[in-house]
Amino acid sequence: MSLKDFPDEKLLTELEVLRRIHRALRQKKPFSLVRIGDGENIVLAQGKFLSNQELEQTYWVRDSRAGKKGVDLPNLTLRDQMLKGIKAADIVGICRQQNDEVSAPTRFKRVLTNKIFDYYGLEPRALCYVFCNRKMVSYRYFWRIIHQYRTLLISKWAADYAKLITSKYADLPPWIVGAIPFEHYKQIPTVLKKVGKYDFDLALISAGVNAVILAPAIAERYKKVAIDFGKTMMYMLRPNNRIRPWTPQPKPAQEQETQ
Repeated sequence: MSLKDFPDEKLLTELEVLRRIHRALRQKKPFSLVRIGDGENIVLAQGKFLSNQELEQTYWVRDSRAGKKGVDLPNLTLRDQMLKGIKAADIVGICRQQNDEVSAPTRFKRVLTNKIFDYYGLEPRALCYVFCNRKMVSYRYFWRIIHQYRTLLISKWAADYAKLITSKYADLPPWIVGAIPFEHYKQIPTVLKKVGKYDFDLALISAGVNAVILAPAIAERYKKVAIDFGKTMMYMLRPNNRIRPWTPQPKPAQEQETQ
């Protein structure tokens, strides 16, 4: 089935995504999830659907010139590495056909993903909504998973995020074994080597489009579960109504007094 004919109602729910992540962790099997939003589409469209001149005129590349995206374009090697990552991933997040929440021009969303996937013959094993990363943290199930399994964070936000959730979820403490900083595409080889120094089960990666390369590479190299976590770390550190994470209910005053 061509991606343009894939209906929104067939996308995996966030709960089903969490169940597949949990199953891979229980079975100690390599697993990766990547996401294709407007930025990934723009990178993937290089040389085929966007000329260098058109690329330069996009809002996304203007932001990348200001150091906000962690990549420099044009970069066809980056594009090809991302294509490889999509082919290797167990689940790929995409924009919806209708009622999408991605704040970007329509031409850079699902319509462009459809063209890219058809052109390159990409047929992911499973598909979910691109913002599954933001939605899954609304479930206690997610926080129980990172409480039970050794979790490695990879992002420029990683260290601060580790401190925040360790404090905020003290009653269900996340098992954070490390926080690796990541700023730019050029760091990928170094970061992949650093990952090998940690004993972990699950990697959460907030690294922009670079996560499409990192997550499948970590899953393949280290036989672990690796998730493209998008901007979730940033949106919790700088509270944003785009996400509504589950939070523990405060204990009743009487119960607190007896402890």
